[in-house]
Amino acid sequence: MNITVKIIAACIGLYLGLSTKLNAQNTGPLEQFVRSENLKHAGIGIKVIDLSTGKTICSHNENLALVPASTLKLVTTATALELLGEKYTYQTRLEYEGNINSRGELSGNLYIAGSGDPTLGSEYTGEDKEAFLKIWLASIQKSGIRSISGNVIALDNLFGYEGISPQWTWEDIGNYYASGTYGISIFDNTYRLYLKSGSTGSQPVILRTEPTIPGLTVENHLKAASNNLDSAYIYGIPFSYERRIYGTIPQNRTSFIIKGDIPDPGLFLASYITDFLIKNGINVNGKPTTYRIFPQKPEKTTTLTTFLSVPLTDIIRIINTKSNNHYAEHIFQTLIQVKKQSINDHWKNKGLDTEGLFMQDGCGLSPANAVSAGFLTDLLFYMNKKSKYGKAFYYSLPLAGKEGTVTSFLKETPLEGKARVKSGSIRNVQSYAGYIEKGDKQYAFSIIVNHYTGKRTVLKTQIEELLTALF
Repeated sequence: MNITVKIIAACIGLYLGLSTKLNAQNTGPLEQFVRSENLKHAGIGIKVIDLSTGKTICSHNENLALVPASTLKLVTTATALELLGEKYTYQTRLEYEGNINSRGELSGNLYIAGSGDPTLGSEYTGEDKEAFLKIWLASIQKSGIRSISGNVIALDNLFGYEGISPQWTWEDIGNYYASGTYGISIFDNTYRLYLKSGSTGSQPVILRTEPTIPGLTVENHLKAASNNLDSAYIYGIPFSYERRIYGTIPQNRTSFIIKGDIPDPGLFLASYITDFLIKNGINVNGKPTTYRIFPQKPEKTTTLTTFLSVPLTDIIRIINTKSNNHYAEHIFQTLIQVKKQSINDHWKNKGLDTEGLFMQDGCGLSPANAVSAGFLTDLLFYMNKKSKYGKAFYYSLPLAGKEGTVTSFLKETPLEGKARVKSGSIRNVQSYAGYIEKGDKQYAFSIIVNHYTGKRTVLKTQIEELLTALF
């Protein structure tokens, strides 16, 4: 009896009280899936659990540690809820040192004390991107400050200055989805590069960036192509204002946008606020700087105002629905650097097998990450049945066929709108994990595939067919 047949036999034996969609005669789809020609050389991990009983419905290599891509965000967001609580907020303080005289002159510096908030000025929260600036301006005006003799200093050192995971690949660094993670973040640490393209083979023209990044230089190696694909990549390291762009963008576009990461978010914010204050009648005699450049903390400050982020419930909803790497990395650094927590230890103490969990980041971008399908499914079970934050976690996942990164997944199938699923994809990796409702039953599942051959679209269709056949 070969290994696949043994697995199928085990699936049948493990759970006899199945619905008509999950009975013995329907275990064939799993065998058909793992024997697919495009998966002949692939690493595959699958586990399905009945949430009402905790019993395993079906599994294949459930303990095999595989690269999960963005399904790793499930671990990050579940841990954040467990250790920080759903009402947790980040707090960014605006402070000053020195005295304010009768003429409104501040003889000292203005400080922005960062707490690692990834949502400051973010486009994903639904709030006015400059709302915090208006609040800060109002607090300065209310204090009587009319001019600042010193500098505007961003205290952005909370997470240190490594910025990015050393396990990320070169092709990602410099792009918006691999932006640096620091004590201060602004506008998603992202700028938009506007381009104009001509005929096939010609070099597109750089028009501008929004927002403007002072000092940024871009070495342009782009070409226009006859297809409609965006295969442009921006290359550059943290704190360097030299960027290179390679690849192609569609031909004959009057305006085409690619996105990159702001090289030094703390300095950018200090500069942005300095300009904002001057435009609104507050004179600043000093210059914008950061703790990295000017490593000196004030001895005593007065807090003008504290800006609160949206609560963690909203943050993890954005992470899992939009697959937001930027938010996920800030949550990850908050857990391990600020709260000094071990994610593996937390889940081990909850009774989960963490031997197959290897986290190099919190978002899943690194190909050095690994997790087993068994661990992911067991985590989903724990959050559903044992965590007091189970509801917040469940609703942070997008509805398949309806929302976010799974808008097209399971669309026009019987499972459309009945599954809450996190997807994951990087080179040679495709994964899905989440919850499925079938009648009055609920299930947790995880599917991870590494090193498949052929097109990703074909594999996605195969996974859809597997899930609809099982359920």
